Amino acid sequence: MVSALHGLGRDLDGISVAELLWLAAASRGGRSANPGRAVPDQAAPSAPGVMDPRERISAWGPPLTPVYGPSGPGGEARPARKVSLPRGTALPRAREIARALRPLRRPWAAGRRQQLDIAETVSGYARSGELLPAFRPAPERWFDATVVLDRSPTMAVWGDTVDELLKVLATTGAFRTLRVREVAAWGAEPGADRSTDGRRRPGVGVSRSARQRRLTLVLSDCVAGVVGDDGRWDRIHDWAGAGPTVLVNPLPPKIWRHTGLDLPAVRVTTPGTPGVPNAGLRFVLPPLLEDALDLRAGPGDDRAIWLPLPVVGLTPRSLARWARTLMRGDPEGCEAVLLPEPGSVSALPMPSGAPADAGQLVEDFLHRASAAAVRLAVLCSSYPELNTGMLHLVRQELVPEASPADMAEVVVGGLVSVDEGMPGAGDPVLRFRDGVRERLAPRLGARDKLRTRETVSRFIAAYADAPSRFPALVPDAEGDAAIAPDRAPFAEASPRTLRALGPVPESPDERPYFFLSYAHTPRFGAGGPDPDMWVERLFRDLSGHVMALTDLPAGHPVGFMDREIRSGEGWSERLGSVLATCRVFVPLYSPRYFSSEMCGKEWFAFARRSVEHQARSASTATAIVPAWWVPVPPEQLPLAAGQLNFDDQAFGERYMTDGLYGLIKLRGYAEQYERAVYQLAKRIVTVARTTKLPVGRPVDYRSAPSAFGSRTPDARNLRIAVVAPVVGTLPEGRDPRYYGTGTDDWNPYHPQSRRPLAHMATELAYQLNNQVDLSTLDKEISRALNRPASAGPLILLVDRWAMEVPALRDKLALLDTIPGPATSVIVAWNQHDTQSRAWESRLTDKLARTAPNLILRNPADAFTGGRGLLSMEDFARVMPQVVATTYQEHFRHAAVHPRVGGGTQDERPRLLGPMDRRSLPPGSDASEGSDQGPPPA
Repeated sequence: MVSALHGLGRDLDGISVAELLWLAAASRGGRSANPGRAVPDQAAPSAPGVMDPRERISAWGPPLTPVYGPSGPGGEARPARKVSLPRGTALPRAREIARALRPLRRPWAAGRRQQLDIAETVSGYARSGELLPAFRPAPERWFDATVVLDRSPTMAVWGDTVDELLKVLATTGAFRTLRVREVAAWGAEPGADRSTDGRRRPGVGVSRSARQRRLTLVLSDCVAGVVGDDGRWDRIHDWAGAGPTVLVNPLPPKIWRHTGLDLPAVRVTTPGTPGVPNAGLRFVLPPLLEDALDLRAGPGDDRAIWLPLPVVGLTPRSLARWARTLMRGDPEGCEAVLLPEPGSVSALPMPSGAPADAGQLVEDFLHRASAAAVRLAVLCSSYPELNTGMLHLVRQELVPEASPADMAEVVVGGLVSVDEGMPGAGDPVLRFRDGVRERLAPRLGARDKLRTRETVSRFIAAYADAPSRFPALVPDAEGDAAIAPDRAPFAEASPRTLRALGPVPESPDERPYFFLSYAHTPRFGAGGPDPDMWVERLFRDLSGHVMALTDLPAGHPVGFMDREIRSGEGWSERLGSVLATCRVFVPLYSPRYFSSEMCGKEWFAFARRSVEHQARSASTATAIVPAWWVPVPPEQLPLAAGQLNFDDQAFGERYMTDGLYGLIKLRGYAEQYERAVYQLAKRIVTVARTTKLPVGRPVDYRSAPSAFGSRTPDARNLRIAVVAPVVGTLPEGRDPRYYGTGTDDWNPYHPQSRRPLAHMATELAYQLNNQVDLSTLDKEISRALNRPASAGPLILLVDRWAMEVPALRDKLALLDTIPGPATSVIVAWNQHDTQSRAWESRLTDKLARTAPNLILRNPADAFTGGRGLLSMEDFARVMPQVVATTYQEHFRHAAVHPRVGGGTQDERPRLLGPMDRRSLPPGSDASEGSDQGPPPA
């Protein structure tokens, strides 16, 4: 057969050969004794047990492992392990979108900062002969932008797209500042709070200043809520009346009338003034508008009850039109809808109708959807269900011309139902409705189905090390996950690809035994010896002893120090990976070590992993084994280092007085040096065997905080208070396994965590060199009423179920009304708690209504998003950032204590002119013997 194929004189690839074999097999199988019988349709599915020859091509290479989407166990589930796959881009044409926003980069000439005016300085020097710097306002970006994210359930599908859009907005340089606010319940008035007299006032992130330089971008699909019956439009109306406001909608305009955005559409222009607020936009009122809607306005100008709101899609063309209209007065204008005055228009009912069958749904979709959307739906129909990560991947690789609007047609076109995802799955799941896949099957050929799997597999193999990922499963007899029996694979991975996809090394024996953390000593003089060569010698000696004390095989990475990082290798990624896998952390104490920010980052990256392990195992053991490189006084040790207690008597007396550096430098102490290094190696091996620290998630070393930050005064200790019910006061039917007899016993991440959340939060803050006091809600109310000047920052750990306990709800509402110190709110929310998931919308709305000031002015929103932290790992990642932000807010508004002996709190130092010695305080040096002349007349 091979000779015959070569005789054709054609250059045939593997696919061509497979197609020839398939055609030959089909032609032979199509012959029949009855000459009048038709040959079966080639597109019809093969008989059971018959494999398409093209599908055997993968068997000619290395064995491939099927890859499945996340699933829950059911029936005879197969064991599997979790892997993370690279994501496709969720925002096509991101660079073009960034270019479309260039008109927003127009500068505001009179900025808030001052810059040196060189021309005026030189001119003044030429006139007066004195070199006095002259300053003028520095130009800055026109807008301070606030992005309001709609976190209603229907927006979960667009989570990845929103994240990538935020990155574009943050990196395009179009705004002076960029703030993000997330809203889960519009009825809780997220954009405004109440003053003490009950009147509305602007909320956080919205400016009513005369300059109108606050731009508000609302990201919402408007699927939930209707005009006149949802607080969403009242809030947006308030923002649009205060300053420039735009609605960014991922859905195409032809779908708007089927959602809550069924509003009069107009085209708006500007009077030529850049940055004009929405009230200043010009538009023509559509004819017969009064007859189409039930107006309740009195006589007068009908335009007064309508406020234009520009609406843009996630395409460069749409965004460019709006940006040019807003900042350049483009006469072409941009699309907008008219918002009615709150209360002036009756509720507009959403279109309703009986649910159609699968045939009708598919016919309607094919009739109104774009060609790219139809192609995307057909390719995705090869899977019974898929998450949004897979959807973006298929769109990017197989339908690159599809835009977010095309993807939106697939999502909201009636073909699929959207599930927020199973616990731990992460991404929302799209499931085809009954009968839809069968209706789309004739449009999906066998080659398209095979091409889809091969293309996805090639993408996974090519970008296995990409930072953005989504979860998946691969069969593994020893895995802790499960694959449902009805699941079909969507890709295949080679052994090499699986090794790259694995979240952690499969065998713990492959991990380095210890990580040597030390401070680099600068070189003294030009051409001098490397001062860190002594640390390298210690590392080699220590590695040799550890190898001798264990059964590690030859070539095993015994230890790690940063000199092992090769040129061109990612420095931050390499450090983060080793700190997430090593068994023991060995810091070399010295004065330079505790003043090094890099060493503090290494310490905290490992300590966070240790804290998570202690929470899972309820153990207090630590895998940090310190060693004295140079002795440091105990009072100079950070809190995290001071709490480690080890008996160093076995290391020798000289070790305790001179440290390893003194022993290694002086030849007379060679024996004591060997003794100290051997004892240190024994301690490392013992701690590694007893602690058994599991592999953790790699930490971004560049953004990790330092454990050696400046220590705060005792009077300004960080306070942590828990707002949660106890066993005796639980709401009816609430699972008591998450609670104890005291509020500090609340453990929302049970059974993953075996320690209360307050203890974990305290330990994380303590590792950041912060003194921490555990408080209660009653103490904080009393402290807020008394307003002590020395009150430090406060972090509230809130359980949303406390909103179902009237006493706790009233106390939190009272604390919300009292101006107090900087307060951050962290809502812990277990993604595996099915009872909490069912009540999430109601409890979130109650919390937003109970404590609007605390929620709206929450410094932790930038990290928690107001949605709650769904896992213990998320809490450990976010807690350090919240601590740092809360302290920043505290010191920004804290009272300044005046010096002893005079001055008031409000006074600031300033120069008043030449000093008269008679005006100095008695007893000062200047008043005794000053040579100052008399004051000027």
